[in-house]
Amino acid sequence: MHGMADEKKRKFKIRIRPSKRNYIGLFFSLVGFLLILLCLVGSRTASGKGLHFARLIERPAGPLTIYIGWQGYCVEQGSTSNVECSTDDGVMMMPFDVNIAEKFNETYPHLFADPVEQDPDLNPDAQPNPPHNPKIYAGSILCLLSGGAATVVGLAWWIYYPQFQDKNYSRGFLAWMAAVLSLLLVAQSAVMYQNGIEQLNLVYPHLEAIEGPNLALVGVAFACYIIAGYTYLHGLFKTDDEEAALGDGYNPL
Repeated sequence: MHGMADEKKRKFKIRIRPSKRNYIGLFFSLVGFLLILLCLVGSRTASGKGLHFARLIERPAGPLTIYIGWQGYCVEQGSTSNVECSTDDGVMMMPFDVNIAEKFNETYPHLFADPVEQDPDLNPDAQPNPPHNPKIYAGSILCLLSGGAATVVGLAWWIYYPQFQDKNYSRGFLAWMAAVLSLLLVAQSAVMYQNGIEQLNLVYPHLEAIEGPNLALVGVAFACYIIAGYTYLHGLFKTDDEEAALGDGYNPL
């Protein structure tokens, strides 16, 4: 009798069908994952040179352009648009302006000729700082793991909901973990590249440093993960509202 009762409970166990909010969360968590991935692989191949955090061009305008990403850089020279790219995690060092000057000065010395001496009292960011790794690469990998896991769990619930029920809302907490990590990436990247670009433009009169699109992409990824986390956790927020929990797409099967 006890075995029959257990079997009956299993037979009539309520299965929650994924709601439309789960699909929204799945979409945004996937978009956030792809954006961070694009930032990580940008400027490592010629086709990815447009995905960069900083761009250096000659002043006055010349044929040389250097695209700098998280894990590499591309150099475009001449009217033939010959692009050479290298994978080099050494470009992800702070202070960015000092690191870039040291890395490219030997190959392109004309860009860094005639440096303008800066007064640390008037320009505090010009004070010498020891080089260090801001650990952006490690943060981006953790962000990808969290965001990817949130996407996989959301997708698994969508496809296998009769067998798989994410009752602990792990997809939502994973998405918000990715949001926290992407926020840290935004802060680190903003400090590193915006300050570095400003110093490069102040110190070196023969180059112009321009901020690339990748910083905005990281910011959009952060927004995507916030939205994904909220929509994934909607059922948890609405536990006191049975109609919202069950009627707005959280339908028992």
